[in-house]
Amino acid sequence: MNNNKTYVAFDSTGVIDHVNSNLSVFLQLREWERQNPDRFHFLNMEEIEFSSEHNDLIDSTLKNRFLHLMESADNLLVLSSNRMNVESPMLNWQISRAVNRFRLPVIVAYVGQEKVNDDTIKTEWNHLPNKIRKYIGRDSANMVHIPLTKDKLERALGYFSARKEQYSWNSTTIF
Repeated sequence: MNNNKTYVAFDSTGVIDHVNSNLSVFLQLREWERQNPDRFHFLNMEEIEFSSEHNDLIDSTLKNRFLHLMESADNLLVLSSNRMNVESPMLNWQISRAVNRFRLPVIVAYVGQEKVNDDTIKTEWNHLPNKIRKYIGRDSANMVHIPLTKDKLERALGYFSARKEQYSWNSTTIF
């Protein structure tokens, strides 16, 4: 049983552009959670109500709600794929806050990969969000890299936790 709550940093362009985003992967994660509620507990955008009607308030309202969700999270899941907008300001902001403010261990899951090894980080470099590349370059975050498979994800989410104080060795640990 996995009691860890996982914040999923998500490229919000998927809300608008369903085809060219990781939204389908995110929905797959939600289905895994529905089928296995004792193994997965994702904190995500579905729990956020977009109640602000003024464009200038939407950004700050979302950020406040994201921070509230991050505060109760045990780890951070970041999806990496060729469909991700690696420069997304909101995605990189979420990663930065989760790492710097809440000290969450980061699990980078590579979409479409069956296996991850030391070369994966190099070959998939351009598909990693800017903040993740920055943390790897500085070795300044507790981060593990996994293929996005149900069993690997379940094990990583159950193991790496800020609450249990279980972290990876460095920012390029393969799990």
